[in-house]
Amino acid sequence: MDLIITSEPHYIPGYTGHCPQLQFREGKTYAKLTNKILMDPCVNHASGLVLSKPGDPIPIQIPSESEIKALKNRSLLIDSTYQHPIIPGYDGFVPNLRNQVGKRYIAAASTGLAQHEALAERMRCERRFLQHRDLLESGKGLFEAKLPERMMPMTQYNAPLVPVSSRAQAIKMEECHGIKKEKLPYSKFTAPHFMANDDEEKYITNGYGGHIPMAMTHFGKSSKQLTNSALADFTNNYHHRQSAEWCPMELTGIASSCPNLGQFVIYHRTIGMIPKYSGHVPGEAFTIGCTYGNATVNAKRWLALHKD
Repeated sequence: MDLIITSEPHYIPGYTGHCPQLQFREGKTYAKLTNKILMDPCVNHASGLVLSKPGDPIPIQIPSESEIKALKNRSLLIDSTYQHPIIPGYDGFVPNLRNQVGKRYIAAASTGLAQHEALAERMRCERRFLQHRDLLESGKGLFEAKLPERMMPMTQYNAPLVPVSSRAQAIKMEECHGIKKEKLPYSKFTAPHFMANDDEEKYITNGYGGHIPMAMTHFGKSSKQLTNSALADFTNNYHHRQSAEWCPMELTGIASSCPNLGQFVIYHRTIGMIPKYSGHVPGEAFTIGCTYGNATVNAKRWLALHKD
């Protein structure tokens, strides 16, 4: 029969709770392994079994005697509003009531009040300790050679403190004369597109329905970070194209610069006009068999050939 029936105690197969050292045991069924683990004195167990007989009464008193005693002592010290037991249906505030889950109202209210009273008693004890220590340090108290008083952390001064001077000396803060980086004088009407990249206000608020340049390449960020990065890229690209293509500047000295006049030529020698250019191009109407771009390359050459 020992091969068929597993001796008690053991866990039923399908039990999802924790069983210590079960993952290190193998070679037997779940019931036999758990029986061996539960009976092994070398394995750390709880004080009692997790599984109990269904007929055993639960030896738990809610609220406990210590909680009831704390509430009664509280009513003897002060004129307490809360008297045990608190009647269900009370709409006033009860300390720590929301932290009690799975209990009846009387038990939950009593537990919350007992926790509140324990915290208040601990604070009263600390206050009495500080008052007693200050009294001993001031020399007005009677010192008894008891262990708690000898273990008190004495300070290097005696209370109450004696004022050294009726007027304290002021402290003058030294000014920092370092180089400060001044920001450009932007006004409140300046668009964020043209603000400096290190400006904290260089972003577009939520709800803006207009176009945000270069925002498609930035994703996975918040709205403020995305618009700041997109506007910074737009500003960099704008200044680059402004200095390189639209109005290039050629440095002629340290403190001065002037535009390169060669960049303002309308008819270039190596580059043709764009196909939708609506201006006049010399000789373009008499050129047949090539595209508009190839026909407009070095257009002034036609004027030189037909000058006479």
